[in-house]
Amino acid sequence: MSTSPDRADRSFAVLVTVLVLGAVLALVNTTIVGVALPQIGTEFDVGIDALSWVGTAYVLAIAFAIPLSGWASVRFGLRRTWLIALTVFVIGSALSAMAPGLDLLVAARVVQGVGGGMLEPVMLTAIAQAAGPARMGRAMGIVAGAIGLGPLVGPVLGGATVDILDWRWMFGAFVPLGLLAIALSARVLPASAPTPKRLDLAGLLLIGTGSVGVLYGLSQASRPDGIAASGWLTGILGVVVLLAYVRWAALRHDDAIVSLAPFRVPGFVPAATVMLMLGVTIYPLFYGLPQFFQGVLGYGPLGSGVLLVPHGAGALVGMTLGGRLSDRHSTRLLVIAGGLAATTGSVAYVAAGSDAPVWVYAASSVITGVGVGFVGGPTVSSLYRVLEPALVPTGSTVLFILNQLGGALGIAVITILIGVAGDGATAWGPSAGTLPMLLPALGSAVVVLIAARLPGAPSATPLPESQVRSTA
Repeated sequence: MSTSPDRADRSFAVLVTVLVLGAVLALVNTTIVGVALPQIGTEFDVGIDALSWVGTAYVLAIAFAIPLSGWASVRFGLRRTWLIALTVFVIGSALSAMAPGLDLLVAARVVQGVGGGMLEPVMLTAIAQAAGPARMGRAMGIVAGAIGLGPLVGPVLGGATVDILDWRWMFGAFVPLGLLAIALSARVLPASAPTPKRLDLAGLLLIGTGSVGVLYGLSQASRPDGIAASGWLTGILGVVVLLAYVRWAALRHDDAIVSLAPFRVPGFVPAATVMLMLGVTIYPLFYGLPQFFQGVLGYGPLGSGVLLVPHGAGALVGMTLGGRLSDRHSTRLLVIAGGLAATTGSVAYVAAGSDAPVWVYAASSVITGVGVGFVGGPTVSSLYRVLEPALVPTGSTVLFILNQLGGALGIAVITILIGVAGDGATAWGPSAGTLPMLLPALGSAVVVLIAARLPGAPSATPLPESQVRSTA
């Protein structure tokens, strides 16, 4: 008996909702911790250098988990991989909430990162395979909008939790929510047959170590005295290891932990490059703007979180609408329009200076957010349209690796800009003004240039795999 289109659409909507719920937990967890660090430092009697590992450990664990996600999705099936990742994330959340000291908290954050790092790429893979070309834009618009909620909701919830309750509640809240996501996922996700695939352990060590080296190096590159020099050295070594992985993957072909096959698909490279630049553009906003609101405008943690709402709301609208429009209109034109809007909003921030009314910053944030949304939603949709189902897990992995590396690069550069504009300061103070916002403006402008190579009108079917191989 055939399934009616309406019923199929409802089932698909339920599937997307459940998957997005699980992934949003990891996204919120990424941005929620920053506002709690002072309270954690006071309880454990540690300084800011030691506290930085609470965030760094999570990010570095993600760097290893993301490459593993594509292989696990094939080897164990999407459903089982998703449930395992959620379970690991919940365990890490519970351990974080109960940690008696900083060392165990950092270890628990590593567990969280392993689970959380796998959730986003597995979610994208599952939704892309369920959507098909006809619903790709609508589905990815919803997903991109949900991804935009993480940086929006995280600081607000984190600030409110720390102000009203305690930092442990911030981690503990993920436990019941994660258990709910596990129960719903077990009911909704269809079973997927595992495919035997040998783990490329050497490749995992190469790409994981290289990514960790780059991410850690960039996080230390703007530090004072000799730490910056060691950070740059670590980052350079990380790049060398990643290049070694590219050579390794070229020799291993489809047996590599992250195959290079998607890069041979026409249209994939420009789309992946746009997502890299989007990381360079977005992450500095959510890293730098709270500092601007607190260090320059004088708001507290909760107030600075609330002031991020206009940007998040704009991104949510832009991603959802942009994704839907990409089902019928040219991805290239949508991304160019979004890049120009994001550039305009960021330049408006710089032009406003440090003494403008709050509504000026809010309006600039909305424009920037809508622009970023029109870049992200259609680009992700076009990326999955050109990939055959067999390449989707690898494509998701590549997408998130590039986005993480772009984000780390953007944060490092904007931190350096804050120091230069602020006469060597490491925090965004009044002397820096709004000058560091030039980075998102430049990143958005580069996106406009790259967008010229994106696909035009959406195609109904992806390129056959035989044709992909013939282009190698």
